[in-house]
Amino acid sequence: MSTVPRAERERVSREAFLLADRLADAGRRLARALAEKERLARILDGILEALGAGVALAAGDGAVIASNRAARELGVVDRGGRVAAPFDRFLGANGDGRLVLDAPRGRRHFLVRSRGMVLPGDTGGRLLVVEEVTRVVELEEETRRRTRLEALGRMAAEIAHEVRNPLGSLELLASLLVDDLSDDAPSREMAERILLEVRRLSGTVSRLLAAVRGRKARRSPVDPVVLAREVVAALAPIACAREVDLRLVAEGDASGEARLDGEGIRRALLNLVGNGLEATPAGGEVRVTVSREGDRVVFLVDDSGPGIPPELRERIFEPFFSTRDEGTGLGLAVVEQVTLAHGGLVRVGESPLGGARFRVELPAGEPVAEEVTSG
Repeated sequence: MSTVPRAERERVSREAFLLADRLADAGRRLARALAEKERLARILDGILEALGAGVALAAGDGAVIASNRAARELGVVDRGGRVAAPFDRFLGANGDGRLVLDAPRGRRHFLVRSRGMVLPGDTGGRLLVVEEVTRVVELEEETRRRTRLEALGRMAAEIAHEVRNPLGSLELLASLLVDDLSDDAPSREMAERILLEVRRLSGTVSRLLAAVRGRKARRSPVDPVVLAREVVAALAPIACAREVDLRLVAEGDASGEARLDGEGIRRALLNLVGNGLEATPAGGEVRVTVSREGDRVVFLVDDSGPGIPPELRERIFEPFFSTRDEGTGLGLAVVEQVTLAHGGLVRVGESPLGGARFRVELPAGEPVAEEVTSG
């Protein structure tokens, strides 16, 4: 028989029941807290997956502990589950940096933020946040080019006003002089040389105006393969004389109607293919490829020449900039203006043939926004 007083047993029993209720209530609160934590974790995971920026949490040795979809799509995480090169260079210290990578469709620009973190177990980790800013860089470059071309356009208009009329008079007088000296061969030859140089100078002024003033893209239904074939046929004699293999490749569904400025594209391709022929030594190759990528027409012009050094690729579309001593530096400026007038892009890189590759991307139809004018 128990010696504990009844009142004491009843008190202990009541406290036990109260404690059981409190434990049950604490268990319910803990379950709700865990459910809320899981809900918030799912929300956070959803937010991270929806971010356009890549987020990767890595241990000190570069092994990725967690990452979102954007990080994987941007190539921050390699197949082995580690921070991929060259992003791994940002594992060393806190800070922000820029990264530029060469890609088949042109350079890709990234902004990388690196922050140190303390992981469970007091081990060091690193949080990388990566944003691709290629389009922002392209827009900045485009704005700078347009500003520069507007200033050049005003200058070109003044040059044209001051030079064109005297050039026209000189050309007329030189033509009359050639006719008058038909019986004097040496003098006629000098007059013809004067006429040739005047016409060449007049052509330079015209190209300058085309490069810096431009015009709207006058779109009409054309076949891009036909355009490229006409350019290749026009330059075939030059290729033959230089002993360069000039060929056209039409990929997949490249042929077919596209709304492009046929005259402008033809002029741009003549400049690109002509430059390729000049840069390619005898026995080399220049290849023109036409393809479709979604709603865009893509022209590739590859050559097996010496190529264009990376440090010059940002400047070659500037008017008057040329890598050749005898060049005017206007051909590629015209190419860029034609491309911009279509709302397209032109890029330069390395060719699988060993030289330069120019890539021109153009919308195949009318742009949604108001058509871009060049200059």
